[in-house]
Amino acid sequence: MSTAIDVSALERELTSLWKQVGGEEDSGIIRACLSNFLVYTPDVAGAGKLDEIITDITAEHPARAMLMIADRAEAESSLAAAVTSRCTIPTGMSKQVCCEQVTINAAGAQVNEMPSAVVPLLLSDLPVYLWWRAVPQLTDKVFERLGEVSDRVIIDTATFADSKSDLIRLAAIIRDNPHWTAFTDLNWSRLTAWRALTAGFYDVPEYRPLLAQINRVTIEYAPLSGEAIPARASILAGWLASRLHWMIGSVKRENGNTIFEMTADGRPITFTLAATNNAEIQAGHLASVTIGSAADSDALFTVTRSDDGKRIETKVSLGEKRHVQRVLGYESWSESQLVGRELEILGHDRVYEQAVVSAGDLIAAIG
Repeated sequence: MSTAIDVSALERELTSLWKQVGGEEDSGIIRACLSNFLVYTPDVAGAGKLDEIITDITAEHPARAMLMIADRAEAESSLAAAVTSRCTIPTGMSKQVCCEQVTINAAGAQVNEMPSAVVPLLLSDLPVYLWWRAVPQLTDKVFERLGEVSDRVIIDTATFADSKSDLIRLAAIIRDNPHWTAFTDLNWSRLTAWRALTAGFYDVPEYRPLLAQINRVTIEYAPLSGEAIPARASILAGWLASRLHWMIGSVKRENGNTIFEMTADGRPITFTLAATNNAEIQAGHLASVTIGSAADSDALFTVTRSDDGKRIETKVSLGEKRHVQRVLGYESWSESQLVGRELEILGHDRVYEQAVVSAGDLIAAIG
């Protein structure tokens, strides 16, 4: 049983690795590193697949990658580390680019010792990204320690086992620790097209007087198991409520829908989260966003997903006029593509953070 990792030995292994890989100076191999990329997963069985994803990510975003595989359920404690290289395939136009990866396997009580091996291996003067493939909890000593040294923590609320309590917990972390590390969410990136098209209604001067008097909004989603509201719908709801400064009043459940009575400057707004009847839409995904106005009861602004899931389009109904305005192709980004995009950004996304806090308030109000 191993109870400690010799960090100095790992550094020597890394140095030796590059001597073996690089060989002569004109070998055509470039050693590249733009950041420290930490990956934590409790999914021991899926770690092999994660290795492939990290290879794809570092090919586009060279980094010192450190993969932490945590098996908390194992009775026997252990801690071990290994060093490997990750190289792209050279072409006639480009040299081979290689990155380094340290893989740490921990089990039982030794999981809490992972940061003691990771932190000394961080390359100074380079940003630190932590991809936390689990539910973030400040009571988790590993998450707390790694979060403290990270410039940006990447999570995915779509993978939360309990979309209600886990999202409330995340909202509390962000609300109570505004100056802590920056959070980003792969689910937030998946909502980019929905947010862009919804906000795009405000770009049309003719629509602004109607949108200034919104009195009803419905977000339709494909439910998860049972009647659970998926995180994607909750965060989009939180984004609308936080951007438009809506205050939560009463909440009720009716015919399987969740209905919030809200206010904005004293104006009442009915905000409904409803499960769609469209069986073609994958569980957890959005079906539509519909906005109505008190200024014109016939006016409707809608963002909807096509049945084949390949497009998102906006529709506007004004009296007798009904027309499609904008259509966007809906590309399903892979996990490696989504994470890669986040490695290009530093700092807090305050709009996202406010959306999550608002989403947490909405969920908590349901009771």
